[in-house]
Amino acid sequence: MPEPSEYDKSGVSNHGAATALSGLLKHISPTRKFSDRYPLAADIGYFANVIDIGNGAGIAFGTDGVGTKIIVAELLGRYDTIGIDCVAMNVNDVICVGARPASMVDYIACSHTDPQVFDQLGRGLAEGARQAGISISGGEVSQIKEIISGIDLIGACIGHVPINQINIGKKVRPGNLIVGLASSGIHSNGLTLARRVLLGESMEEQKSRVNNYEKLLGQTLGEALLQPTRIYVKPVLQMLDSGIDLNAIVHITGGGLCNLNRVASDNIRFVIDTLQSVPAIFNLIQDRGAVSDAEMFEVFNMGTGLCLVTEGDGEVEAISKICAEHDLPCQVIGRVESHAGKEVTLPQKKLTGKNNNFKNT
Repeated sequence: MPEPSEYDKSGVSNHGAATALSGLLKHISPTRKFSDRYPLAADIGYFANVIDIGNGAGIAFGTDGVGTKIIVAELLGRYDTIGIDCVAMNVNDVICVGARPASMVDYIACSHTDPQVFDQLGRGLAEGARQAGISISGGEVSQIKEIISGIDLIGACIGHVPINQINIGKKVRPGNLIVGLASSGIHSNGLTLARRVLLGESMEEQKSRVNNYEKLLGQTLGEALLQPTRIYVKPVLQMLDSGIDLNAIVHITGGGLCNLNRVASDNIRFVIDTLQSVPAIFNLIQDRGAVSDAEMFEVFNMGTGLCLVTEGDGEVEAISKICAEHDLPCQVIGRVESHAGKEVTLPQKKLTGKNNNFKNT
């Protein structure tokens, strides 16, 4: 057995999750034939999927939650931004298939209902909806104190995309450029590892340290961890509406830049030869936790929240102009090469990623 990663030690096993998922998918994947009237446009495992509802129209849909970032909110007693994360994780996935997000529902599982907490959750959800330009059309509250202690927040989002405009990366080809759009920080992935490294192993330690001011960050540890996930909907839709040729839109979440490997094109290598500015919180996690480069780039976004794969310099110039209008830092971070198979390489870090895992080369 390989040496356990820091993420494994914190209680999250990527290998175990992949093994468990394969057991689930062997039953789930064949269900697509049960609804032949509304065929699916993509395989399970992309950021979102699309149902063909006829007459050239498609409904995109996806679901995601905020993970253990909710624990940081609980430690701080502050829930007014976590709803932004919930919206972001959903709409940022839905735009990856070229869709315009339209509406979302939320699911709140809790041990008990607290009017003040729910008021703050609602504020965050509403702000996220405003930033994404969507409605929140409903939801569900489930009081299950026998199962959960505290709160969990999950969402599901739908959007619209013409069937002939679905984007799952089939047009990605050698010579394409990769543009990275900056993240706002840790977003909503890897919080279990981040809390363990920065706040301590036990909940008692985490409670005592969450309000510690960190000079390197210019804020408390809790404030840095709770920084809301950036929502990319408006700039990306502006790019699509203006006719910019985006061959792939890739949300950088769990798996980091290895998420580029999800695109439908084969026999390509994504060469990331210029890394974006890395937010200080990632340097702090790596230094204090003695976390390897491979694991950092596998667990966290490391400063790049969304990748756009495009044709050339003309498209890059147009992308940069729109990003500037939205105060969104972006830059070319790499290129696509021909390769037998599919992988992501980071030459500066001597890392190669296949599927969702980086290894030293």
